[in-house]
Amino acid sequence: MNKQLNSEMLKEFEKSVKIGLVATIDDDNKPHITVMTTLMGKGKKEMMFGKFVEGLSKKAVLQRKKTGFLIMNVEKEYWYGNMNYTSKKTEGEDYINYNNQPLYRYNSYFGIDTVYYFALNEVSDKNKLPMPKIVYNILLTKLLKGFYSLGKQKEAMNNWTKVFTNKLDTLTFVSYIDEEGYPMIIPVIQAQSSSSSKIVFRNQPYKKMLNRIKADQDIAIMAFSMDMETVLIKGKFSGFDKLGFGYLDIKQIYNSMPPVHQYIYQEK
Repeated sequence: MNKQLNSEMLKEFEKSVKIGLVATIDDDNKPHITVMTTLMGKGKKEMMFGKFVEGLSKKAVLQRKKTGFLIMNVEKEYWYGNMNYTSKKTEGEDYINYNNQPLYRYNSYFGIDTVYYFALNEVSDKNKLPMPKIVYNILLTKLLKGFYSLGKQKEAMNNWTKVFTNKLDTLTFVSYIDEEGYPMIIPVIQAQSSSSSKIVFRNQPYKKMLNRIKADQDIAIMAFSMDMETVLIKGKFSGFDKLGFGYLDIKQIYNSMPPVHQYIYQEK
């Protein structure tokens, strides 16, 4: 892991067309993921993003400063890391620059009203999604996921969410809180719903990273499409079995799409 951004990172992070994810810690000390395409670097040791809709993540960083992030470009190259919230501004050069971007300059609905700043703690080297391995694990998961939905299942996901999380072009990312208290983000493109209450994924091709998630740990999975459809699913992790499979047992589902951000399912 690196302690500062290099010139390639700064150039890639500045692009408007990218996947930007920010992981925070909610009021129940569980990971929470937000799509944040405005996330970018500021100098070599600072990160920032512009807020254009209100949600739980913006409130969370004010109370719990430890934050994780992942940025992926259109070539499926990505960087991940963590940072610490420092301050926010509602004016200044960065505020003006954000609102002069084409997406916000002529948009009467969305507009950047606050810029949040973070001190960079760690950032990874550039990684690339190994698509042949991911496709293999998608097919294997699709074949075996039914074994993880045997028995009585609670009705957590509605039909739209089940279909969405099973689409081959839906990107999924998991977040957990590491030993240092940072919410980390890892791609789990192979994840699929096996029932209305479970999402199954294998610890390949990121076995070393995913095996850090322990059984009964709180995790969150963000499902995301390039049409900007998103849904955030939270729950307990089962742990990985001998075949490398584990599942998220759903406790909460959060609508992360505008105009209203709220929980649409919470287990009693």
